[in-house]
Amino acid sequence: MSVIGQENTEADRKLPSLTSEYVARWESRASVRTRPRKTIDFTQEGFFFPEDKQPLLLADEVASLDRAGKDEILVQSFYKYLHDIVNLEIKEIVSACSKILYADLPVEFSAETKLNTHSVIIDEYYHVYIAQDMILQLRNHYPHLKTIDHPISDSQRAVVEIKKKLDPKYHDIFEILANCCFETTLVRELVEFFNSPGVHPSIKYYVNDHMNDESRHYAFFYDLMTYLWAEIPEDYREAIGTHLAEFTTLYLSVESEKLFNIELLDSVVGDRQQARKSVEALYAGFEITPDVPIVKNVLRALGNAGMLGHPAVRDSFARIGWTV
Repeated sequence: MSVIGQENTEADRKLPSLTSEYVARWESRASVRTRPRKTIDFTQEGFFFPEDKQPLLLADEVASLDRAGKDEILVQSFYKYLHDIVNLEIKEIVSACSKILYADLPVEFSAETKLNTHSVIIDEYYHVYIAQDMILQLRNHYPHLKTIDHPISDSQRAVVEIKKKLDPKYHDIFEILANCCFETTLVRELVEFFNSPGVHPSIKYYVNDHMNDESRHYAFFYDLMTYLWAEIPEDYREAIGTHLAEFTTLYLSVESEKLFNIELLDSVVGDRQQARKSVEALYAGFEITPDVPIVKNVLRALGNAGMLGHPAVRDSFARIGWTV
């Protein structure tokens, strides 16, 4: 398996996760093969979402709330996390994997790679099952939890927006590459995210167990991205590469998080205009730049997969002022 966040030497790049080695690891380690049901132990203390990762707690309207009010903010934030898992796994990852198996693509995949793809699909449906189970547990424990609208995720929006600019013949390959990017850039951040002090033990266990599968997916999608970029026709690299910088900035924006926090704060104060003003103030000054750690992850993954060396990709980043 590739080590997350490290540059791979040329000798390492044998794409082992596209071979039978991958499915052997899946049989011995996958959550769906080896783990019991995930239950939330509501008798234990802890926050359902890291306090230091929810900027809304800094808003004046929330800072004055009692412990129960702040707890509800954090439960709602975890609820959104689960909602995003359900949508990401099915609408994006499974959709991209289905294209590997069934779409008419200009690239051939081996029988071993297709079997590995089936294992990823099984994992993702299992993750959705677990997320839905936890949502139900939360609903049963907090029957008066308010219903909050969940905006489209930034990753989903990035795919939709770039597809509008691409000829339809490139859509399937672009979607697969986009999901390779999603699956190779967030694993370490999510593990560290929920390992923050004070997080409920059941939530830590759930996230870490989920990331056990995602670490394996990282290896698969990294090898897939490397293989796909090398094998697709040049006009595909040219067309998709031209929009790669815009895709990256859309994918890594925080628009979805801001919209959700406006909805959430509005549910607390009952004043949408005030909620929008407060949330905009919380995110003032935040920009997506090459120095942001998650951006570095994306650029490292694109570089290791051989994508940053293409002139169309370099030009796309140059247009937004980034040297890659």
